[in-house]
Amino acid sequence: MNGLAVTAAREAVADAGLEPGDVDFILGYQESDSPGPQELATYLGLRECGFYEILSGGTSTESLVSGAVGLIASGAARNVLIYRTMLGRSGKRMGGGAGWTDESWETLLPGGAYLVPHGIFNAGQRVALLAAMHMHDNGIGEEALAAICETFYGHAQSNPTALMYGRPLTREAYFASPYIASPLRLHDFCVESDEANAILVRPAADVRESGRPTVLVRSVVPKLATAPTFHYNADDPTGVAGAACAARLYEQAGVRPSDFDVAAIYDCFSWVVLRQLEAYGLVPAGGAEEFVRDGQLGLGGSLPTNTAGGMLSEGYTHGLNNVLEIVRQLRADHAGTGRQVEGCGLGLVTGWAGPSVASGMVLEAAA
Repeated sequence: MNGLAVTAAREAVADAGLEPGDVDFILGYQESDSPGPQELATYLGLRECGFYEILSGGTSTESLVSGAVGLIASGAARNVLIYRTMLGRSGKRMGGGAGWTDESWETLLPGGAYLVPHGIFNAGQRVALLAAMHMHDNGIGEEALAAICETFYGHAQSNPTALMYGRPLTREAYFASPYIASPLRLHDFCVESDEANAILVRPAADVRESGRPTVLVRSVVPKLATAPTFHYNADDPTGVAGAACAARLYEQAGVRPSDFDVAAIYDCFSWVVLRQLEAYGLVPAGGAEEFVRDGQLGLGGSLPTNTAGGMLSEGYTHGLNNVLEIVRQLRADHAGTGRQVEGCGLGLVTGWAGPSVASGMVLEAAA
């Protein structure tokens, strides 16, 4: 795992035209499944380095970007490295198995120790309950979930580093796959992978001076919580914190949902994408199914989303891989290929840590 983290960090630093010694602060996040930032700094050869980490998964990337912006604005740091690495396939698997105890579930999912004895012991089962209610109440069919999965698997076919590269998904294969927790089938779950991702946050002036394409953080909302949905006593059990996050995010950035050219929507499960499309105002109420079935998330659609394959088919590092792809799109790194979204200037990133915790960023390609 250390090797994955070091490789990702070195590549991020080199991409910025810097040396490891130029990094003066490292931020990381984990769920007791990753080397810490001090350990990473040691392997990078740093003898002095500021650092902190948070024990968390989804919504962590946006929260740490917010922290990095604060560190830079205050003068405490100049080049901030953010990373996430995990052995989600060969090590501690998010779905359970070896290494998980009652205490682990209580830490990961508040109230988990009360639910596990009754058969609700993983995030997929908990999300499936909400998905079933939301889809029933809004007349949404499983074709909508199939369309999301098929689209993101299709994006992975243009990404040689994606776990599902070379393994496209057909509608027939989707519906032939078993239910894991109805209405969620095998392909509605994010993939389990061993991987590491890293990004570097720097003052915009420094990036421009380096000659590298500049991607600006136009606005960011770190972890935002609403009343815990999984208490099952909420007025709307299928409500999500993304709606509150969106309002703050758009006001800060001075943008509307229709302004985005590309999106990175947190996709731990396909239904989570469907629900966030509504919460972030990207579709009108009740319009998510038609939107995804019409191919609007595809590269030729009105809002190309998770264009590297997302967590459903590229890899799973709690969303940091989706942020990397948005940066590549805004820098036009894929220019001249079928993977590039043409005229890409404004991107939306969403984070999810369960229905009641959200985060988001608006990223912009500097002129």
